[in-house]
Amino acid sequence: MSNPVLRGDLRARAASRKIFAIELFYLGVLGVLAWLGMPPELGAQAAERTTSLTTALLVVEAILVTYFASACAAQEIAVETEKSPVDLVFAPFTPRSIVAGKSLATLATAGYWLLLGAPLVALSAGIRQDSAAGLVSAGALIAVVAWSMGQLGMWLGIAIESEFSRTLAHWGLLLLVFVGTLALPMPARTINPVLGIAAAQRGELPAAVYALYVAFGLACDGAARRTLRRYLA
Repeated sequence: MSNPVLRGDLRARAASRKIFAIELFYLGVLGVLAWLGMPPELGAQAAERTTSLTTALLVVEAILVTYFASACAAQEIAVETEKSPVDLVFAPFTPRSIVAGKSLATLATAGYWLLLGAPLVALSAGIRQDSAAGLVSAGALIAVVAWSMGQLGMWLGIAIESEFSRTLAHWGLLLLVFVGTLALPMPARTINPVLGIAAAQRGELPAAVYALYVAFGLACDGAARRTLRRYLA
């Protein structure tokens, strides 16, 4: 970890009470959902019920991880001692290193949260004997979506000074991704994260969907760097 911004953010998040509270809430929601959805007896009907439970757990993971990762990146959730990109631009860091460090911190945080929830998903999937490849594909989609929305949140945090306007834009864009994309015709509708998770579990999600979210995240990365440079002009 040669990037000082990444090291600083990871240290701040490891010691943050807010992040700890987020993780408790996240695991609590997944745990309650798993407990309520777990069948009392194993059998054919139980297996079918557990299939829907696995999908439900993955969808809830996607929503929570994406929201919290992007909210932290947009400073909607202010992590103790973590510096914003705008604060760091006046320190001896280049816009490229700032954006790269923030981007990697978001990816590392989202990946860690997915690992925290993995035992509950694995328990549900193990009863149904779901395909491990399908679960990995769904997890990869969640990570890519969370990272790309985190990139968007980072750019919003740099570009919009008003906290209210930034929060409004953040929520509106998240709703557009998770709800608005349901109005698209097929096959474009597969970019919806909820539908994408189900397709990834079946092994039917096109690679273009992953590429689209990666491209979007990289575009936000470039926009964040350009916006940061304006503070130095």
